[in-house]
Amino acid sequence: MSYNLDSRIPSQTFFLNSQNAVVRNPFLFNFPSQVRCPNNLRMLLSLQEVTLPYTFNNITDNNNQLSFQILTSSGSSVLLYTLTFPPGIYSALTFRDYINSQTTGPYNSIQCVYDEKQYKFSFVSTFRFQIVNTENRPTTCPGLIGVSKLNNNTYDFPVTYTDIPAFTVFMPSTVNFAGTPYIYVKMEGLPLSNYNSFGQINDALCRVPVNTPFGYKIFYRPNEVNKFLIGKQVFSNFSIRLEDIHNNNLVLNGNEFQIILKIDYIYPLEEKTHHLKGTLSYDFSNLRTPDEDEEDDEEV
Repeated sequence: MSYNLDSRIPSQTFFLNSQNAVVRNPFLFNFPSQVRCPNNLRMLLSLQEVTLPYTFNNITDNNNQLSFQILTSSGSSVLLYTLTFPPGIYSALTFRDYINSQTTGPYNSIQCVYDEKQYKFSFVSTFRFQIVNTENRPTTCPGLIGVSKLNNNTYDFPVTYTDIPAFTVFMPSTVNFAGTPYIYVKMEGLPLSNYNSFGQINDALCRVPVNTPFGYKIFYRPNEVNKFLIGKQVFSNFSIRLEDIHNNNLVLNGNEFQIILKIDYIYPLEEKTHHLKGTLSYDFSNLRTPDEDEEDDEEV
């Protein structure tokens, strides 16, 4: 929505540097004096620019578990175990190599193979086995290793073995080690009228696309600046979170970001039509009686 900046109070720009935040995750920026809006005005908040390095992990504490179940010939479970990957930056090859280096002892029967032409994983063993996702043995990296989805948008577990060649689990989809494609800048304490995919109002200020190679800086300046009407008249800090597409906190690995915010001041918008216009209650409240019409005629 566009607003007419009709007040004489100048706009205020906030240059936020994460290394100056008093608290990290979420990043809290305190102001020595309060930002106060006059009672006859309203404040508009907008994001002007975001700069941050693309150095965050694609394997985090939220997607670093892979669980296997070894089966007997009758299909009953004889062994369950979970591999936990240290958070970091992985490729398909380093991910495969870590699996093969960790499956030792009773687990050395399962090895990972990466097809560099089809970009798919497969797992081979001398025993019958499958990849599982249970409460006690979770697999939190299904999209990363290529587990397919069902029509209800859930991942299809378990991923079972085939007998030809024996015994092999072929992943149905390609791997995805690209990491989060978007970064959400969220602000706590200031109500924003944005909706997520579940139809819930959240505090997302903007969505920043990750459109640069790893190791470079992401520079985002919106083509169309969205301005949010703030209900509060006084505040003294900004609390900002950076999240991935799964609403998990973004780990910057010690690097910093910068954000430019702007506040404009406007007079409240005049109500051009009644908010109940078009409803029965509004129409009944505006019905005129014959006596009222006669009185109007006599006055004329």
